[in-house]
Amino acid sequence: MISARHYIATYNETGLSHYDGNPLIESLPAIFSEIDVVRMLGAIPPLPSESELELEPKLRSHCVSRLKDIVVPLDIHLQLEDGFSQLLRYGYTARNPFTVAGRKFTNASEPPRGFKSSADIMTLIGLSGMGKTTALDAITKNYPQVILHKEYKGQIFIQTQVVWLKIDCPHDGSLRGFCSAFFAALDNALGIDKYFAFGAGRYSISVMLQKISQLCKTYFVGALIIDEMQHLNSSRGGIDREKLLNFFVTLSNDAGVPLVYVGTNAMLPLFSGVVRNARRAVGLGEITFDRYIYGDPFWDHLVDCFWKYTWVGKPTPISDELREIIYDLSQGNTDFLVKLLTLAQRHAIWERAERVTPQILKHVFDNQMRMLHKPIQALRSRDPQQIADFEDMMPTKDQVIRMMNYDLVRSAKRADFALFSTPALDEKAVSIKPPDGKPAVAVQHNPDLGRKVYIDQSANVQSELIERGWVDKDPVW
Repeated sequence: MISARHYIATYNETGLSHYDGNPLIESLPAIFSEIDVVRMLGAIPPLPSESELELEPKLRSHCVSRLKDIVVPLDIHLQLEDGFSQLLRYGYTARNPFTVAGRKFTNASEPPRGFKSSADIMTLIGLSGMGKTTALDAITKNYPQVILHKEYKGQIFIQTQVVWLKIDCPHDGSLRGFCSAFFAALDNALGIDKYFAFGAGRYSISVMLQKISQLCKTYFVGALIIDEMQHLNSSRGGIDREKLLNFFVTLSNDAGVPLVYVGTNAMLPLFSGVVRNARRAVGLGEITFDRYIYGDPFWDHLVDCFWKYTWVGKPTPISDELREIIYDLSQGNTDFLVKLLTLAQRHAIWERAERVTPQILKHVFDNQMRMLHKPIQALRSRDPQQIADFEDMMPTKDQVIRMMNYDLVRSAKRADFALFSTPALDEKAVSIKPPDGKPAVAVQHNPDLGRKVYIDQSANVQSELIERGWVDKDPVW
């Protein structure tokens, strides 16, 4: 069944030698210019008209909801689109079905010898409410999700190409939940009801993961977008979390599928423990949606754009006092900004006020945004300890510093252990036996420390180290 989201392939050369001759790339839209990106990502609804300003208060309050439709493209949006464009196209270069290597790759159950994946990983990190998912959704909508191929340069090429798939990590970070979400997303993209059954309980997780890898190859999945990655931190015991992260790396290496990790800053610890996860996660660099600082020209531009949309009396210029109060009550978070201005205008309309004043902004914040008081107060304090209570609000650099400090504490514990376990470079180093006569690991006896350490060779060394506090069983930041 062909749906409105399915496109019949038309081919256009890009002018780049490593892209041309590949139907999977030539069937994609032309590479967008920066002006194209601004036009396709920006959403600027009509400004309030004179007739709207004369409406009854109840009707005018409905117009205020238009503030939620505003999307102001900024420099970071251009960076995000360019990264996704390169990730998608370069990821197809090693999977060209009209090359010998590409045909072997498509038909083989295992990656053929010598296959080198061109897939990369892009990581999109941002505070809650900064618009990272909205921006990515706006970009993917400009790419057809499914392309139907029939013939390429006179050769029969019957193939269904899935350009992108977006999956939300399950709230519990479980492997089975991820697999079910993948099959549902693929069915939805293809307009069928075929693969969802693989997510049923009768299939083992290993079988489902193998099926996912196979389907990604069969449909030439161009990019797999995995949103809400921070949910993996809630996985019980970390078992599913590690397996899923390992599977992502395998999917990128063996199936050649580019990945887009999306989540709040709370997902950063996922990549701190395993080098290959961290290395691959920064393949195209981190794109970070952190909150704006006061006086940032991009923030001032955002506030100016939103301020033009007022249904309260007549439009008035924004003052420096208003700018300061708006920042203080939103702390540079775009979602908080929209909520603050929306609620303030509705309150002013019902109170028959002529304009939004600092007093109205404070009243709305005190009475209608009380659930946000604690996170905003934490951001206002700039105290990492307070912000740490709201992991998804912690700026990326602060989250990294927190992780590094944790690693320093862990290193200190190991250094403490080294005082006992590493023989000193002097002639007084001796091998010590415990009182019961059982063999023990030779350690340095330092008289200044006044204690000895014994680890039975028959014991589980890892368990002994965990019990004594020298290593951590399950690191938590």
